[in-house]
Amino acid sequence: MKAAQFIDGQFTVTDVPEPPATARGQLRIKVAACGICGSDLSMSTDPCRFVSVAAGAGFPFAVFDATRPVVLGHEWAGIVVETGPGVEDFAEGDRVTGLGITTEQNGMPTIIGYSNDYHGAFGEYIVVDAFWVRHVPDGLSLEHAALAEPLHVGEMHMQQSGLTPADTALVIGCGSIGLGTILAAKAAGAHLVIASEPSPKRRELAAKMGADIVVDPGEQDPIDVYNELLGSGRTGGGLLIAYECSGRVGTLNTLTHTLPWGSRIQVVASPFAEETIIPVVAQMRQIAINFGHGPYEQAYEKVLARLAAGEIDAEALITGRTGLDGIADAFTALRNPDVHVKILVLPPEAVSSVTDV
Repeated sequence: MKAAQFIDGQFTVTDVPEPPATARGQLRIKVAACGICGSDLSMSTDPCRFVSVAAGAGFPFAVFDATRPVVLGHEWAGIVVETGPGVEDFAEGDRVTGLGITTEQNGMPTIIGYSNDYHGAFGEYIVVDAFWVRHVPDGLSLEHAALAEPLHVGEMHMQQSGLTPADTALVIGCGSIGLGTILAAKAAGAHLVIASEPSPKRRELAAKMGADIVVDPGEQDPIDVYNELLGSGRTGGGLLIAYECSGRVGTLNTLTHTLPWGSRIQVVASPFAEETIIPVVAQMRQIAINFGHGPYEQAYEKVLARLAAGEIDAEALITGRTGLDGIADAFTALRNPDVHVKILVLPPEAVSSVTDV
């Protein structure tokens, strides 16, 4: 099958073997669209560091041989072409999307694309575990359905943060994860949503996704904005919860020093580099830091339903489309936050809908 293979810092469109045979509880899916994830950008920048961090964390989902080729892509939607033994809820021809998780032949779970054997969706076919797959609602395009994966991250962290209608959400960084967090905060009924983002393009999208106040941190400190609102009694009486979605080194340390006492930090996006904080500062200021602990319920399903109901302007989030041949340029383009947020990779038969990136 055709795929965009990554090795030695380069993408090459070539013929690669199809993923292994569909095992019990698995589906083979023909890819219709796949978004480029921020973790794909991190991996392509330094594959060895990416794998080393995952291995050191005991996170088997992203451990592979970085000296061998991989086919990235896990924000997918497509059509079922084969069902493995024991699969009852899906049939050939079903329109589906879901988390890109599969069980390798050695019994270990992995994220497709972060495996040398189970290709990601920057190719024609993928094999995933049916447990993680959901039907795409009627009327929702497969391209828009592919957005459910990145957007559900914000919903998941919103639930884990314990946000209430009395609280103010401060979303730092408005890439696709930050924008999904804004959408989740609004859906949860946050009293106020403040978005902080240096890119004009992304600030515009933050407002479109429902942020009540959008701040350029180069011009105004968003915490100063919150403190002014607090002083005038316009914050709802609850907590300030900062959702760190930028992944920038140093942000966490800054927040522990500058957030109001008793605030919370929900770490949604993290750098792969080392981060230095002074733990006692957060302790003295009674600031709770959550890296993703806590229950959440049907985060993916809720986002998929909102997309299907038209509650999310999905097309606004898609800032570019490319075929397999344009993936290298798309990765370069996404490193400029002033232009792009989410670029979809489309299969060869859909190249007529590709836009310049």
